[in-house]
Amino acid sequence: MQTVIHSNDFAITSALDSFIKDHANKSMRVCTDRVERLVIRLKDVNGPKGGVDKECSVEVKLARHAPIVVRKRSSDAYASIRQALGRASRITLRKLGKRRAYKASAQSLQVEQQLQTEITETTE
Repeated sequence: MQTVIHSNDFAITSALDSFIKDHANKSMRVCTDRVERLVIRLKDVNGPKGGVDKECSVEVKLARHAPIVVRKRSSDAYASIRQALGRASRITLRKLGKRRAYKASAQSLQVEQQLQTEITETTE
């Protein structure tokens, strides 16, 4: 998965850059093999006026699917990034149909762990 970050309205610090990349990798980890490119655009809508004006746009480009675009606004750039990436991740999983498979595998893992615990308790 290639991650591209754009911002014309304010500078992207190294802390903001690493936050975006870390959060993008965490939110897309389940479907990273199907995501060709992740484009994140940051924008200061109102300029220096303040208010709810930091917008994060996330575009997820999938193989053989239409791109998914999500926009979220907040007064804090970090919050808008978190919200947009979370929403984009949920939509991508739904579109790929992996949500059910992921939940099913997580549930089967829990059942397996419970059985292992019961076996360990009975043998002691």
